[in-house]
Amino acid sequence: MTSRVGLVLGSGGLAGTAFHAGVIAALADELGWDARMAPTIVGTSAGSTSAALLRAGFPPPDFVARMTGQPLSADGAAILDGMPPASAVGRAGRGEGGGGQGARRRPASPEMLARAVRRPWAVRPGSVASGLLPPGQVSTAELRSGFAGLFTEWPGEQLWICAVRLSDGSRVVFGRDEAGRGSSVADAVAASCAIPAYYEPVTINGERYVDGGAHSLCNADLVADLGLDAVVVSAPMSTSDRLALSLDHPWRAAARAQLAVEVRQVVRSGTRVLVVHPTQPEREVMRGATLDPRRRPAIARAAYASARHLLSRAHGGAVDVVRAAGRA
Repeated sequence: MTSRVGLVLGSGGLAGTAFHAGVIAALADELGWDARMAPTIVGTSAGSTSAALLRAGFPPPDFVARMTGQPLSADGAAILDGMPPASAVGRAGRGEGGGGQGARRRPASPEMLARAVRRPWAVRPGSVASGLLPPGQVSTAELRSGFAGLFTEWPGEQLWICAVRLSDGSRVVFGRDEAGRGSSVADAVAASCAIPAYYEPVTINGERYVDGGAHSLCNADLVADLGLDAVVVSAPMSTSDRLALSLDHPWRAAARAQLAVEVRQVVRSGTRVLVVHPTQPEREVMRGATLDPRRRPAIARAAYASARHLLSRAHGGAVDVVRAAGRA
């Protein structure tokens, strides 16, 4: 019987999309595993765009080609027909809901802050921060329109896209939760990518949503207890190096610690986990490039080379499960 391998794609801005591209292509080229075959794909923020492309059928080898401006396969080009090129994404304009300087300085969600005061244990710090910061002014319309043409309905295979509901700070998993019923993939992706204080919150079914990374940078805990044989986690904001627990990369240290808690939860459920973090070369290329589309070609190439090196040398555990699934 073919092993069931899930995929978790974490936050990371435009740099994260390039990192995911390298990892997805490396998994196909080194282990023979086509990420489109994952029974469950979880995407958060940058990861939601890659997750949606996979569910649209975009071929894994084309991910790096798209980031680097190289020719796509015939299948890849057909899927992206009419979608803006990767180099255009991220050059969004201002939104229409500004409301003046005073509105821009007010917290995005006073109601969430009130809830956090009443029940501080019920709202995660990242969600509280998203409610405290002023609403962003950059529109997600271009991102939304790009993905709108890829889907006429929600995919039949599990596609779980994470966002944070501004009214109460709760995580909503589009494609799984009742709260997200009736949303389009394009709206869910836009909501998941709506970085607090930068992008406008995205309204779906009367609720405003922001970046799912405010709850968790990867949301890997969602794949616990699904009965999967293994899960691959691509974590652009984490780090492969424990030395990054130093002052050099304090935010990466926090990301690694958060992910470690989630990975332990998945492992305890009986699922093996393969995590691909940025190594030193990718961290250097990614430094300061979170929202810079010009840096994505170099990041994608570095992530691809590093992931292939890691996968070629790794044996046992989750890697062998993924390799076996690729050969099946």
